[in-house]
Amino acid sequence: MNAAPEGLLARYGERLESAIDAIVRDEADHVRVAATLVADQVRQDGLVHVYGPGGHSALAVQDVFYRAGCPIAVAPVADPATALFAGALGSTAAEREADHGEAVVAGSGVGQGALFVVVNAFGVNAAAVGAARAARARGARVIALSSRAAEAAVPAGHRARSGSLPAHADVHVDTHVPAGDVVLEAGPGVRVGGLSTVLNSFVLHAILASAVEQLVAGGDEAWVWHSSYTAGGDAHNARAAERVRERVPQL
Repeated sequence: MNAAPEGLLARYGERLESAIDAIVRDEADHVRVAATLVADQVRQDGLVHVYGPGGHSALAVQDVFYRAGCPIAVAPVADPATALFAGALGSTAAEREADHGEAVVAGSGVGQGALFVVVNAFGVNAAAVGAARAARARGARVIALSSRAAEAAVPAGHRARSGSLPAHADVHVDTHVPAGDVVLEAGPGVRVGGLSTVLNSFVLHAILASAVEQLVAGGDEAWVWHSSYTAGGDAHNARAAERVRERVPQL
């Protein structure tokens, strides 16, 4: 018989499970509303533009683009300046630049009737806040994913603060990322165990999967990507890509 788990691994798992439980308990209505916006956009043959301003927040966008089970209508919003591999320190500087988010939206094709999803763990940087504000000004509906607890813990005078992402969203889903992101003590004064990447992705996948479920329930067409490692996956994805290739250049 296996012994009960203990140590850092067990504590890490418990903190992650607790955060996911809080999302399921507290955010179900917001996830449903966000999913309805996605489903409506797909019914109209529109794209779901997803933007993750910040080196690690961008990982959630990559996680749902061209991903098995995700709608083919997901269109990532490119932002090379905040990509980690372009320079990690430069990424932090770029996400804090005034008007950076506005410039990204201006070059994204987001406009009247579009759906724009912004994923950002802390929800305070200029890129996230500016992008959401600019997208709404252009007539897009905005879904924002960020953590109110993480936002509240950023000091009032911190240079990263540029506003509050939820204030510029039609729907906000709280990702329940804890203050400062990391949740464990590895030793005196040494904190480890980030949760934001997992929680951002969990919420984003939940919204998209719920949207697909709504489409299927309504008898609507629900094109999703298949794994290329399954029988027929490559052929299915080739057909799917033809439906959106001209509008999603990243394909």
